[in-house]
Order: sequence, then C-alpha cells, then structure tokens
Amino acid sequence: MHRRALLRWIASASAVVPFHRVRLRAQPLELTAEAVALLQDVAPTVLPSAIGATRVHAAVDGFAAWVHGYREGVALSHGYGHPRLRKSAPSPLPAYLLQLAALDRAARDKGGSFGSLPLETRRALLDDAFTQAGVRGLPLRPSGQHVVVDLMAFYFRSTEANDDCYRAMIQREVCRPIQITTSRPAPKA
Repeated sequence: MHRRALLRWIASASAVVPFHRVRLRAQPLELTAEAVALLQDVAPTVLPSAIGATRVHAAVDGFAAWVHGYREGVALSHGYGHPRLRKSAPSPLPAYLLQLAALDRAARDKGGSFGSLPLETRRALLDDAFTQAGVRGLPLRPSGQHVVVDLMAFYFRSTEANDDCYRAMIQREVCRPIQITTSRPAPKA
C-alpha cells in the first residue's frame, strides 16, 4: 500500500468513527463510599425528620442508585407542542464528588465532620454552598446544579413524599387502573 493511499484511508476512517462517544474509563461511575457516607450525614439536615432515620437512609441509597443508573444522551419526553427532542445532560457525578469534597472541607474547617456540627452551622454551610452553586429553587428533577439540592429534589418530587404530604396513598407516579383514580385514596398508615 502506498503512503498516500494509507493516509487517505486513515482520513476517511476517522470521519466515520464516532469519537464523541469515546470516554475515559478512569472517571468514576458511581458515588464513592465516602461520598455516600457524607450524604447520609447531610440528609437529616435537609430531609424531613418525620420520615425517620431508616427512610432518610433509604432516600440516600435510592439517590445513589439513581446516580449510578444515570445515562447521558437519553431521549427525554418532549411533551405536546414541543417538536424538539431533548436529551439528558452529561453525568453530574464529577461535579457531585467535587461539591461533596468542598462540603466536607468546609465542615472540617468548622471543627468536625458534617454530622457532628450543630444544626445552625450545618444549615449555614449548606446555604453558602447553594449560594456558590447559584441555586434559586428546587428543580423538578435532579439537574446537577448541586448534589444536596438534587438529593432534595429526588425525595421531595417522589411518590413517597407526595403520599407523606397528604397522608394518603395517592401513588402519583404509580401506574394503576382508572377505577382506582375515581375513589378517595386510602389513608396512609
């Protein structure tokens, strides 16, 4: 094969290969054990105490599973009257790990681990973190702006939180027969 033919072949092959899909596998695919432990410390500050420690831990575990299952480039619902198909953004995991590390450093600067600090100090640390991230409200779904806000959105926008709020088994996001939707929801035990 001549050198020019080889160069032409390499140039044409590079146009066909989708390089935008090549990723570095050195990047983490899920929250580290330390990050989940820190979220477990943060969660009682931002989630309702009325749900109990077991459900707070379950919410963090569910959020960690959501982060692990997150895939970028997935087609999202575009809704009626919106002809452009939206796709999910790149994984927020690298930003989450940086935000949790910054929160841990800030807590250590205040004199201990996040969970050992007084409630007002924890709230002040979170308020500073939210201000730096530009958080202005709770998103409809985790959006990657800040890991703690996304944990809150994961819980507060869930079916369980809706049922807790109304103290009834509404099961907003659960598929159920139409006959059930015409009767009053059963009270939550």
